[in-house]
Amino acid sequence: MNFHPNPSRLALRPLTLALALALPALAAAQAAVADEQAQDPKKIQTLEEVRVTDSAESSGYISKTTVGGKEPLSAREVPQSVSVITSERVRDQNAATVTEALNMATGVTVISNDMHQSQFLSRGYHMNVSYDGVPSYNSFSGVQQLDMTIYERAEVLRGPAGVFAGNSGGDMGGTVNLVRKRAKNAFALEGSVGTGTWRNHQASVDVTGPLNAAGTLRGRAVLALTDKGWSIERAHTSKQVGYATLDWDATPQTTLSLSAAYQRDRLRAGMSGLPAWTSGGLLNVPRSTNTSPDWNRSGWTHRMFVADAQHRFASGWQATARLMRLEQDQFFHDAFTWSGVNPDTHTLSYRSRYGDYENTRHSVDVYASGPFTLWGREHRALFGYQSEKWDQSYRGFGLGRQRIVTDNVPFGRHDLVPDPRRPYTQGGDTDTSQSGVYGQLRLRAAEPLTVVLGGRWSWYKTRSRSNWPATPTPWEAGGERVSGHFTPYAAVLYDINPVWTAYASFSDIFAPQDEQTVSGETLKPREGRQFELGAKAGFMDGRLLLTASVYDMRDVNRARTDLQNPDYYVNDGEVQSRGWDVEVVGRPAPGWEVQAGYTRQNSKYTKDARNQGLKFRFWEPRHILKLWGMRHFESGPLQGLSVGLGVNAYSASASGANSQRRQGGYAVASLMARYRINSHWDVQLNANNLFDRTYYTRLGGTNTYNTYGDPRNFQLTLRAQF
Repeated sequence: MNFHPNPSRLALRPLTLALALALPALAAAQAAVADEQAQDPKKIQTLEEVRVTDSAESSGYISKTTVGGKEPLSAREVPQSVSVITSERVRDQNAATVTEALNMATGVTVISNDMHQSQFLSRGYHMNVSYDGVPSYNSFSGVQQLDMTIYERAEVLRGPAGVFAGNSGGDMGGTVNLVRKRAKNAFALEGSVGTGTWRNHQASVDVTGPLNAAGTLRGRAVLALTDKGWSIERAHTSKQVGYATLDWDATPQTTLSLSAAYQRDRLRAGMSGLPAWTSGGLLNVPRSTNTSPDWNRSGWTHRMFVADAQHRFASGWQATARLMRLEQDQFFHDAFTWSGVNPDTHTLSYRSRYGDYENTRHSVDVYASGPFTLWGREHRALFGYQSEKWDQSYRGFGLGRQRIVTDNVPFGRHDLVPDPRRPYTQGGDTDTSQSGVYGQLRLRAAEPLTVVLGGRWSWYKTRSRSNWPATPTPWEAGGERVSGHFTPYAAVLYDINPVWTAYASFSDIFAPQDEQTVSGETLKPREGRQFELGAKAGFMDGRLLLTASVYDMRDVNRARTDLQNPDYYVNDGEVQSRGWDVEVVGRPAPGWEVQAGYTRQNSKYTKDARNQGLKFRFWEPRHILKLWGMRHFESGPLQGLSVGLGVNAYSASASGANSQRRQGGYAVASLMARYRINSHWDVQLNANNLFDRTYYTRLGGTNTYNTYGDPRNFQLTLRAQF
């Protein structure tokens, strides 16, 4: 499939148009419900009570979370390090994307990939992603996500979570669970328009409410438009996001839900970082420098469809089934710097490529949970089944080892790079399947003591083939086929008093490998095993939460070169990651909101033929401090004013052990001011990189991909709420 986009045109696709029509229709339906109730007030008094089962809604900066065990739990009930970025925090800092939201999260390092998407690391490793608790294989770092406008919150669990994540790409740094917005049982309408530096124009509307007098049918629709320039000259993005969901209480015990999301993002003259000198040092050029040709084009299109069913039994048990189809399509028609800049000739090389990737994921997650009584105490159990099938097809030229390179281009003369448009010559397909049976017990062993036991049996296989326009080949199995691999989990929580809880946990995750031994066998899967100790405290009746933890994670069974047979591998490599983190979040006093976190991590090779004793992940700083605080003035001369101030501080980082591409520690400050005009309207100003600090969000492992952080910028937003 060939794409020929025009990113400068805000062309709404069918789903977005349908949502644009659905927004006033939903408001009209709510008005009709109100009229019906007004005409017959007794009508709503005789209806049978309906139980609304929205997931745990955010309240300020503290929220319950499902990332640690499917059911909504408070942070004190989760025996691992967990942070939540709520919708209120997202609004305060005007975060449009998942990248911007996770840049606020304790212990998460965001590495720029290109102008569409990023990589996310924690505790020395990449992170996994789940959508409403459904894990998605190989779908996070390096893959653009749907914008935060469709999500209620982002839940972040640091460290392995293999019981509920399975083998979601085998990343051991943690799991980000993105929780979709759900329809509410009371009418609400929110709309905003904004403009900012580099002609960053945004508009959105979000409407929800009941669609019948009984409130058993509820809907929600969201539409968001972005048309923006960048700090990088000539680059321009247009993006449209649409989302709609319906919840229907078929009976007082059964709720059915359907939702659909669509996102179209088109980028003109985008790039993925600056080159460096071929001698290794970084260029000293303006942050606005764009080395890409004007003809560069790239884009992503997302379509998500979800169907839910939940039944609540009289015993307190409930059963949930969730089906999801996620389509993530990418295209690129571009040229990027392929070498460093020669310091003698000031020339460099470009590599050109042209391709389409079509990704389709089908997921099923079915589970049941509820209480049971044993030894005179009430405990809880959860068990379920999850499966996913991921199909990827690609077509293009200049991909992989087929390289189209233009040499000796003078730096700054990107206009001399030719557009090598030609018919596709490469193609292929990959199918990956994973599934698992999982379970968890929360045993109240004694009044202050809870024991959590869990496990998962996992199956995994992948295959690939060449396909048109390349010469088709038969399917070939890739890597190890995993059958019935067991992933254990164990933890204890001890309630010291009504305020403090101490915990200890052991968690695990696995990752299949492709390398082979001298005997021709595929290596056993890598395993990430983590021990974590911590304490959590809920002060001021739970309005202020403190979390502190220390961890030791081992990445074992890694592929290591067989010293006796250098072309083969053995299963005895190991990496160790150690560190600790602390987070404070909530309301320390009336009118205040804070979220502050510090992380220290150190990862190194403990068994490796070439890297013994060296740092494992140079991109990730050893120290990360993230602070944000809000002050709301509810009375006095400043009544109606809210002010926020924050800073993200990082220690030194580098692209490699002996690389000249490194930067020292730095801090980036942000400021927000919002004024509530009346009960329905407010205006908000956000200032990012307040002191205009020059820094890099990525240092390339080669002489390319060196990416500046944005200079100082502002965004002004007018918002209405009804």
